[in-house]
Amino acid sequence: MRPLRASSSTALLPEDLDALQRVYDRLCDEYRWPRRSAQAQRYGRMLIEEYQAGTRDEHLLLAAGRSFVDRSLAVRRPA
Repeated sequence: MRPLRASSSTALLPEDLDALQRVYDRLCDEYRWPRRSAQAQRYGRMLIEEYQAGTRDEHLLLAAGRSFVDRSLAVRRPA
């Protein structure tokens, strides 16, 4: 599998990509997304943006990813 890439001009070091990949893989496993699906890629971009905004801890990134997914799913559910 190809590693995640940054969406901005900020360079990510190999250890940054490794951390992001671990969190991305875990989210994909938890939500049962194919890793190359559009949905998984969307959340992968969100993880990169969160990382570049300063969230470096993998547990916090995972929590942010889960929160982002949960909010996205709540918006799509009919009231």
